[in-house]
Amino acid sequence: MRLESSTTVAEILDRYPDAIRVFAAHHMACVGCAIAPYHTVAEACADYGVAFGRLKRELAAAAKRR
Repeated sequence: MRLESSTTVAEILDRYPDAIRVFAAHHMACVGCAIAPYHTVAEACADYGVAFGRLKRELAAAAKRR
C-alpha cells in the first residue's frame, strides 16, 4: 500500500475495504462521511487526534489481509 499524507480517505476505503475496521477502531467517522473524497488521511488524523504513523501502519496491515 502506498499511503501518503495527501491520500484521501475515500481513496483508501475504495482500494482497501478492510480499512473500514481500522478507522472504526479509532472511532473515526470517516466511513460514509460526505467529505471523505476531499479529506486527506493526514487531516482525518489531525481531526481525531490519531498519530499518522500509527494509522499508516495499521492501514498497511489491513491492506495485506486483502
